[in-house]
Amino acid sequence: MSQYDEFDEERPFTEEELITYKQLLLSKKEELLNRMRQRGKDEALHQEVGPGDAGDVAAGHSRQILQARLAERDTKLLREVNHALSKFEDQTYGYCEGTDEPIGRPRLKIRPWTRYSVAYKESVEQRRRERRLVQEY
Repeated sequence: MSQYDEFDEERPFTEEELITYKQLLLSKKEELLNRMRQRGKDEALHQEVGPGDAGDVAAGHSRQILQARLAERDTKLLREVNHALSKFEDQTYGYCEGTDEPIGRPRLKIRPWTRYSVAYKESVEQRRRERRLVQEY
């Protein structure tokens, strides 16, 4: 029996675990790139050839706004995925950028690109809420 249990955050990451996390990140990266390429193709197909009625114009603008938001979200997530992949190079993958403590394995399985442990992220969010309350008064 191992001296560590499955959820022990102090247990060092095994080479197999690191490979698994890296594969999750590479799969997510490919998914994002494919979605971005497809969105570009879809948008090219929906380019207006000529002027339409007001409803067509409004629908076109709404579609463009939605596509821009989706592209922005995917671009941001792609940056996070690439950042996480870069952490394999300096062997810092899986460690909280705020505390240098290991990030929990369950969190990494759900969000392998995460930068922070749950405890640190909660403390950051709490401070943000407190600042917002102070600014309101």
